[in-house]
Amino acid sequence: MAMNWKGKTALFGAAATIGLTAAQGAAAQGVFDDEVVVTAQKREESAQDVGISITTLSGEQMESLGYTNAQEVTALAAGVATLQPNGEANYAVGIRGVANNDFTSNIESPVAIYVDETYISQMSGAGFLLFDVDRVEILRGPQGTLFGRNATGGLVHYLTVKPTADGFNGYGNITYGSFQRWKAQGAVNVPLTDSLSARVSLATHQGDGYVTNRLAPDRDLNNANESAGRIQLRFQPNDDFDVLLNARYGYQNIRTGFFEYASAILPTGDYTPGVPNDDLGGYVDLDGDVYAGDYDFTGQNKTKTKGYSGRIDWNVGIGELTSITDFQSVERDYMEDSDASPANYFNFFLTTDADQFSQELRLAGEAEKLKWVLGFYYLDIDINDSNGGKATDLFAALFGPVDVAGFNGVRNPYSLDTKSWSLFGQFDYALSDQFTLIGGVRYISEKKDYAYDDFAALFPEDISSGLDPRIVDIGPAFPTFVDPTACSLMRAGTAA
Repeated sequence: MAMNWKGKTALFGAAATIGLTAAQGAAAQGVFDDEVVVTAQKREESAQDVGISITTLSGEQMESLGYTNAQEVTALAAGVATLQPNGEANYAVGIRGVANNDFTSNIESPVAIYVDETYISQMSGAGFLLFDVDRVEILRGPQGTLFGRNATGGLVHYLTVKPTADGFNGYGNITYGSFQRWKAQGAVNVPLTDSLSARVSLATHQGDGYVTNRLAPDRDLNNANESAGRIQLRFQPNDDFDVLLNARYGYQNIRTGFFEYASAILPTGDYTPGVPNDDLGGYVDLDGDVYAGDYDFTGQNKTKTKGYSGRIDWNVGIGELTSITDFQSVERDYMEDSDASPANYFNFFLTTDADQFSQELRLAGEAEKLKWVLGFYYLDIDINDSNGGKATDLFAALFGPVDVAGFNGVRNPYSLDTKSWSLFGQFDYALSDQFTLIGGVRYISEKKDYAYDDFAALFPEDISSGLDPRIVDIGPAFPTFVDPTACSLMRAGTAA
């Protein structure tokens, strides 16, 4: 049994600290000298031999760097950046300037995110904990000839540690830091028979917030409260047949508040530092502390993800046939204090309810100088989202008090149904030991059905969620905003 349980504690004494740092530096250098084997082209090969621009990190390398969430892996990759338009769970990657920075989560990014060859379509579900990861591969440029979902800008692929029948083993570690934050993760691998094995992996991140709300100092914002788990079952009777089942779950519930108020009172939106804002009751924030503010509303970000996948790898003689079937869902409930002030001015919300099914069939083989991959991919995404905001003081200034106008915000529910199928392939022909000719092809057929509504809405003042059943849609926003009396007439007619 090889169990590796690790922990971090505070060290006192300069000699002990210097000795530990030197030892860690030497160990880290050795880790980064190791060769990383990747599957970026659907076959195992050294990262140095891949004919595309790639950055890869092994699980040991990420542990040495202290990476524990998906947002951190872009830090050392040239030309790669992390984008977070709304909160810690809304996450997208930009590669070479190609990115998606839309705050709505139903827009797929041109830079795809994969976990164990399953596509993650929703930004709301892409900011996950990293634990028990074998490696991550960052591929630059179009990847439509090798991966199921087309990715014009590139992709990031996380590959987790798989079960093995070689023996009982596992690991665990706990870290503790500032703001009473602690992280724990671990995994256990259990061989059930000579051909059947299971692996259970768990992680959690807990702790206080690091942004002080001066109006509610007992509830610091941007706290840590997330957990995730994964169970895998693997059946491998021989070297030619391999079945892997995967079930996973993730949950996050944090208090949001990542905006620092900055005065910009001009219609042009230009920055006006130190100038009181009459729309916010003359409020001005002059302390220069980006980790403190006066928030009348405590925001939230609740995200729940789950998924189930089954993979079959079968050597059929002419090549290896791979089938990957996956179902996943994302639920998100997000709301924020958008004006970042004591005024009851504007609170933006965003909700996500997305289901996704995908099926990939792929055949890969080689003959003398030729290596090839052929594949079929089907994707069905069903999204029911909404966004909007409670804008009590803002709308009172524009349309009158809520008891006169009859509404104090907007709600925009929308749905998107995407059905897509693709054929793809790539061929590598070795012209010599130094040169390889690579060619690829892709065909895609896709249909999207989209529905969108824009309602003037009446929000309870104590609301904390865009899913609150007490929200009342008063009428279509455009005619209501142009003529608020129409809203009153509609409400009276409805009541009658």
